[in-house]
Parts: sequence; C-alpha cells; structure tokens
Amino acid sequence: MLNESIIAFLLIGICVVIHTAGMVLLGIPLVSQRPAIEQRAGPVNNALLLIAIFTGLILLHLAENCIWATFYYWQGLFGNYETSLYFSLGTYTTIGYGDVVLPEKWRLLGAMEGLSGVLLCGLSTAFLFAVVNAFFQVRIQRMKPTDLPDAR
Repeated sequence: MLNESIIAFLLIGICVVIHTAGMVLLGIPLVSQRPAIEQRAGPVNNALLLIAIFTGLILLHLAENCIWATFYYWQGLFGNYETSLYFSLGTYTTIGYGDVVLPEKWRLLGAMEGLSGVLLCGLSTAFLFAVVNAFFQVRIQRMKPTDLPDAR
C-alpha cells in the first residue's frame, strides 16, 4: 500500500506540474496582451478566445490522462493502452462506470487519480472563471453611466 501511495503522489505531482505550467503558458499572453485583447473585445472575439483557452485546458487534461494511462499500461494493469486510457478518463473525471477496474492491489491508485482529476478540473474552472470575469469587467468599464442600472 505504501508503494502504491508513493507512486500515486509521484503521478499527481507530475500532473500538477504539467497543469500549472500549462496554465501559466496560457495566462502569459492573456496578461501581456491584455490591452490589445480589451481593444478587440466583443462577442465574437471573446468567444474565440474562450474556445482557444478551453481547447488548451482540455489538451492539458488529456495529457495528464495519458500519463496515468501510460503508467497503467506499463504496469500491465490492463490488456491494452485503449483500455488504460478509457479507465483513466473515467476515473479522472470521476465518472467511473465500473466496467473496467484496477486489480485489488492497485485500487488506491484509481481513487488518487480521481482526487487529482477533481482538483485539477477545479483549477481549470477557476482559470476560466477569471477570464470570463475579466471580460465582464471590460464590458462594465466601457458602459456609459446612462447604460448602468439605476442604483437606488
């Protein structure tokens, strides 16, 4: 059990590093190009930017799933890589259909992957929320005082 826990924490650590580095790489242009982004702000440009960010975040999560799946396959826990990836995606997202399960010795690893997935998906959600919030702030700043609701 200790060995499996150490492996789980190593895999989680790798995923956290990948995820935070990826989010920093997504965030750097948003911060450095903020004035230009604000000038072009509008429904279409904002939607395209959100789609690009969403795509980047999905790719980060898929990369992390591939790391878990590679470990499962490397250890021979599933018969093929597709099954390993299927299990990883279901576990990471906490869907967990139960049609594919880890051997008893390794089941703690699956629970740890689920915990990791919940936390990293939450981090992605917070990042998206910050971007959408910035869009709203730009929109509010552009409004004329007559456009604002009466604050009586």
